[in-house]
Amino acid sequence: MPQETAGESAYRSIRSDIIGGQLAPRSRLRPEALKDRYSASVSTLRETLYRLSAEGLVHFEGQRGFEVAAVTQKEFQQLAALRELLEGYALREAFRKGDLEWEGRVVGAYHKLESMERLMLSGDTSRSAEWKYYDREFHHTLVSACGSAELLQAYGAIFDRYQRYQIIAVIFRGEPAAQEHRMLLEAALGRDANRARGILHQHISACVTHTLASGQLSSGDVESPSSYYGMRAKPEALISVSETAWRRIRADIIGGKLEPGKKLKLSNLRDDYGTSVATLREVLNRLASEGFVIAEGQRGFEVATVSTQNIRELAELRLLVENQALADSFATGDMEWEARVVAAYHKLATMEAKMASGERQLVNLWKQYDWQFHQALISACGSQTLMQLHNAVFDKYLRYQLIAMSYRGRIAADEHQALYQFALQRDVEGAQKVLFDHLWGGTEQALATGAIAA
Repeated sequence: MPQETAGESAYRSIRSDIIGGQLAPRSRLRPEALKDRYSASVSTLRETLYRLSAEGLVHFEGQRGFEVAAVTQKEFQQLAALRELLEGYALREAFRKGDLEWEGRVVGAYHKLESMERLMLSGDTSRSAEWKYYDREFHHTLVSACGSAELLQAYGAIFDRYQRYQIIAVIFRGEPAAQEHRMLLEAALGRDANRARGILHQHISACVTHTLASGQLSSGDVESPSSYYGMRAKPEALISVSETAWRRIRADIIGGKLEPGKKLKLSNLRDDYGTSVATLREVLNRLASEGFVIAEGQRGFEVATVSTQNIRELAELRLLVENQALADSFATGDMEWEARVVAAYHKLATMEAKMASGERQLVNLWKQYDWQFHQALISACGSQTLMQLHNAVFDKYLRYQLIAMSYRGRIAADEHQALYQFALQRDVEGAQKVLFDHLWGGTEQALATGAIAA
């Protein structure tokens, strides 16, 4: 097995300590004070903390530095809703696709969880950390046959953040939770997805109620993660050298300047992006965690390849997330939201008219306005965690469109106009139907170019 870099080791250890509660919410994270504990340099630790801030686990405040993200009632409710959305969909797909091997894994994972819950119910709380580990394993095994690596990756990240709250609040609801796990097993073996989703809703809702009643969560707002597509932009003066390199390399991968499968030689990148090899190594590891780069140990790094399977997974995940965000936005959007939608559509429609007249060199600008329009449509959804995930999936999907340079002309423009009209009419069903045609039409058009390998 390739030797893990100091940066990757520090990332995994700090992340685990935040989720497990060893690093308490709002505790200061000073790289100088952490270097001995995590056996990493100050510069490596700073990059690691920037990486964790993009995941919502660390909060960065300029001159004040880094601290472990707070735990708030609002964020926990957002994470719970997003977990239910992703897990509910993944359960349905896993029940449809799972084979006998999957059933065996589910039964085995349940046996471990049920054994631990018996101990907890008998009064032995000394092994609560193991119980949470087996709880995570059971839920992940249930969805493991869903057939989408992108869905599983997104679900895993949200589940970890959700479980952090459970660990901090030391949540064990006793027999009701154990009974819900038994019913989930029965539904899985019976392939009853509707029943499982109902049980899951009950399971998560009861946990949220129980956690909020503990009184350990702040009633404050959700902190905006200091990621590139965060809800609050970071002042340019506070952007580090490594973050600048991350932005540039990431943009060049999405835009196709760094082609799929291209070997990323650190010596060449050092000259191209004007930063050190050590910084580049940590940036590439960060991009690997996002799915844009493949880390191959001693063999180095390469740009992630593209495939028919992956673009379809991304389209499916984006549709799931954006559909929910549209419904929430249409329900709560006010006049300010409508104005954002009107302004974003005006720019996009103007650019599409220029594209239709033959100005195809504007494709990158068109994609920028396309992103802004879809962002405006969901901007009133009320969940920063939902928007974070949407932005991450959108970028990966956008990469395929830019690689294929696919533009469906009048069809795409008409779909955008329909989305705009349905938004102002608050017609969720109409907008979701158009979005389905929009995403799958764009996917098939990109595949038809032949630029994406099977």
